[in-house]
Amino acid sequence: MCAAFTEPQFVNENDVKMVGPGYDDSNHITAPIKRLYDIDGVCGVGVCHTKPGDETCVFAIEEEDDGTVLHHYGPADEFYYILEGEFTLWWGTDAENLKYSRTLVVGDCAYYPTGWKYKVRNTGSTPGKFFYVMTTPPGIKRRMDTGA
Repeated sequence: MCAAFTEPQFVNENDVKMVGPGYDDSNHITAPIKRLYDIDGVCGVGVCHTKPGDETCVFAIEEEDDGTVLHHYGPADEFYYILEGEFTLWWGTDAENLKYSRTLVVGDCAYYPTGWKYKVRNTGSTPGKFFYVMTTPPGIKRRMDTGA
């Protein structure tokens, strides 16, 4: 075997610790997640778990940090795939006025390219969960405030 090869990795979501509100309050995530993988210089992969009514803070995946959101992830792209429940996503360029929205249900996908501010709420009547992938290009600077 060539030394340059990395072995495949496998994980079961049930073996991954939940972080975020009510699970690990030292983490600044605003909705409970299970981080499945962090692939250096490529992306982070995980599953977000929410109860009805749970809502994230407003995130930004923009080149420049204008200081108007709690979490600025830099020029990243993000992808969601709805596994359970119903979610409404709002997005725009003004953190105080996210003027676009879309409701997603099981099997729906969402892709946010660099340049947006957005938030997510479980607008269904049951717990929900979605799979996410967020790119992490080298050199990206992230800011995650607590809001406290």
